[in-house]
Amino acid sequence: IINSSKAVKSIYLQAENATRDNFIQEINPKVKFISLIYMAIVISVVSNLVTQVFITAFIFSLYVIARLKIFGVYKKIFFLAFIFGFLVVLPASLNVITPGKIIFNIISFNKPSHFLIYNIPQNIGFTINGLQVVSIVFLRVFNSVSFALLIVYTTPFPSFIKSFKMIRVPDTFLMIISLAYKYIFILSRTIEETYFAFKSRLSGNIKSSSIRRLIGGRIFFIFKRSMIIYQDTYHAMVSRGYRGKVVLHSQNHFTLKDVVVLLIIFISGIVYILF
Repeated sequence: IINSSKAVKSIYLQAENATRDNFIQEINPKVKFISLIYMAIVISVVSNLVTQVFITAFIFSLYVIARLKIFGVYKKIFFLAFIFGFLVVLPASLNVITPGKIIFNIISFNKPSHFLIYNIPQNIGFTINGLQVVSIVFLRVFNSVSFALLIVYTTPFPSFIKSFKMIRVPDTFLMIISLAYKYIFILSRTIEETYFAFKSRLSGNIKSSSIRRLIGGRIFFIFKRSMIIYQDTYHAMVSRGYRGKVVLHSQNHFTLKDVVVLLIIFISGIVYILF
């Protein structure tokens, strides 16, 4: 519970961290939103291993310019890329799935065999082509997550949500996302405070049945408190003129710097695709 709460708070506080004065934080959120979609397409299209490495270096240089905590952010990136970009596709490196020259043999049989619709070769191992496939997928996931987190950690959440209006997302849906985002943070704080209060009142050995009864009571308390927060939020919105229609306004306009950044991103993507 504590770790989950800390994770939610770290994401929530990125909006405050994104107000620092440097080049990337000052870019229009709409430009960042367009760049995110464009780079996601470029990364998914590029199938050259060397080009993916250049994209990795390019994104890393943006992290340096943004003056983010590179070690902490890249630790999260490596974890996600390792799970979804390496372990999931690791079987593709075997000659059973990707034929090719075996560079590291794992197991050998007396002769090839056939199981259902699969042909099992006599030697099973990692192939050059298979490792290239895994490397490409890993770098695609790694670069996609890296660029996405760069946008998240350099853009205030409300401004980023407003940029969704460029693709005609309804305002009501955006307001639901914003309120849910705020509420998740409040709920995590409530759970954390409840946990500490619960822990401070325990001493000695307690029966499992008593623990379950206490936890059940706390869950009901958290539910009641969340309902109160929902009602108070709705009443506050009504008192400020809410009548069921939500209009989100964004006062940010494109500047020459935004246009230059967008051109650099666009040209870089073309170069990566043609490289």
